Amino acid sequence: MASIHLTAIRFCLLVIAKQMHGVASVAGMRQQLRANSTDIHYAAKLWQVFRAVLSGALDELTAVLGDAVTALVLETINAHIHCWFTQALQLDPKTLRLEAL
Repeated sequence: MASIHLTAIRFCLLVIAKQMHGVASVAGMRQQLRANSTDIHYAAKLWQVFRAVLSGALDELTAVLGDAVTALVLETINAHIHCWFTQALQLDPKTLRLEAL
């Protein structure tokens, strides 16, 4: 459900940007924006925020669980989060190529 809403919001923002910049197609606008923001990776930035929240919560549990366990929990989450964001935000290269067409 969230993926559908994120996709709809993303599409609406692209349509608005297309109209504002006079680009012929939504795909063209998306390519233009993507070319301008290759250094900005939204999922990575969003993960930094979530990681800070999780880290703060785990800091409170350190006294109960110990440093090793809380570090392991954070490492495990960190290892899986990149794949999840890529899939959830549809940022994988195949999806990006299909949308550009």
